[in-house]
Amino acid sequence: MAGSSKLVPEVSTAGILGEVETVGILPVPDKQRTMSPGKMTIVWLMASASATTPLIGALLFHFGVTDMILAIVLSWVIGLVPAGLFSEMGREVPLTALIVARKSYGTAGAFLFSVLFTFVNMGWFGLNTAVAGETLSAITHMSGNLWFWIIGVIQVILVLFGMKWLEYFYRYTSIVLLVCYGVLAYYLLSHYHVNMPGPTAPMAWGTAITTVVTFSILAWTYKVSTVSRFATPASNPRGKTAFFLAPSVGIMVSVLVMGLMGMYSQQGTGNWNLALLGAHAPVWGVIAAVGVALAIMHTNAMNLYPSTVDLLVAINTFRRQTKWEQPIATIILGVLGTVLAILGILNHVMGFLDVIGDVIIPFTFLMLVDWVWVQRKKTPAAAFFEHPRTPRDWWRWSAIIAFGVGLVISIWGADWLPGLFTTVLPLPVVGGLVSGLIYAGWEIPRAIAKA
Repeated sequence: MAGSSKLVPEVSTAGILGEVETVGILPVPDKQRTMSPGKMTIVWLMASASATTPLIGALLFHFGVTDMILAIVLSWVIGLVPAGLFSEMGREVPLTALIVARKSYGTAGAFLFSVLFTFVNMGWFGLNTAVAGETLSAITHMSGNLWFWIIGVIQVILVLFGMKWLEYFYRYTSIVLLVCYGVLAYYLLSHYHVNMPGPTAPMAWGTAITTVVTFSILAWTYKVSTVSRFATPASNPRGKTAFFLAPSVGIMVSVLVMGLMGMYSQQGTGNWNLALLGAHAPVWGVIAAVGVALAIMHTNAMNLYPSTVDLLVAINTFRRQTKWEQPIATIILGVLGTVLAILGILNHVMGFLDVIGDVIIPFTFLMLVDWVWVQRKKTPAAAFFEHPRTPRDWWRWSAIIAFGVGLVISIWGADWLPGLFTTVLPLPVVGGLVSGLIYAGWEIPRAIAKA
């Protein structure tokens, strides 16, 4: 593997090229680890505030507003600890999750997950770009293809400059986004007859929570350390609780607020997409267009950025990282995602993307068990880049088998498990917990014996 313990030295470049992020998958230098809890909260608040997030309000519309709020709160409780632990992981060892997964799943296992998540994140990038293009086309009455390229190019440029400039972008455009959607909410309340949506079907907590966690917090969780590796190191005890809470609070506040917007928009207009209100009035249309564009850019940056890093993890399995691999990978994946949006291919793969939630949750829960109780947070950064010397280093079969069991439960468990697991409990979370427990029973005794 390019993978000796010798890491690529940092090389400085003057001018605008010096601002392009090239750290790739290597440990983030201490001088770049400056993100505070407040900044991290804003990053995840804006990343979660997608133009498609109000869709949650439509998906849970038949359960009514009160039960939707409770489902979102319960989803936050479920995802709080995993998101917090991944936040701490990035501060303890400043690496992306798929590099840490080399010790959990073996180098070959981490390679396969890296390839899968690369294309999943690129897929979501293309899907969100398509949604943005179609929405902006309806609002402005301009070509959708033109908007695809405008949105795609801007997002690629943002991601080229990495987390430092992405954080600036999130921070300084957050007020604009809030104002735009606030104005749209006012337009909805002042121009449409809006009532508090009540339940029209019995509450199915398992279904509702599954919808929320797979659409939001647990779908984001494994990416949290990709951001928190730029936060102040864990050796600095200040703000530990705030860093732990920042990702989940940011993600779920967005889900709650935009879910309510989507539900009330669905009730008042028959469509969850609040931004489409601007299609019929010039001034409102400009506001809606700005809001949608920012919402998509915020979310898609956090799809393209991890997609780039995941691809670099896969490449690094076989060759040493070079300085300009990160920007080159960003451009290639951004162009491919935009082309997929234009071709409409992603309209036919939604089922595949939905299944990814079933994959991510067992993957995430098992990784946390390994990091906290098997590795005990002690593995040095250089160890993740060592060349595999034994079959166990290439494949960690205990993890692969435990993950497989959890995946089977997540996808097919509804066909043979009691109704409790499908109507009351969120099935993918059950699958993730089972994966973690199997792995814990397999590996923790070995870790204790070695200690």
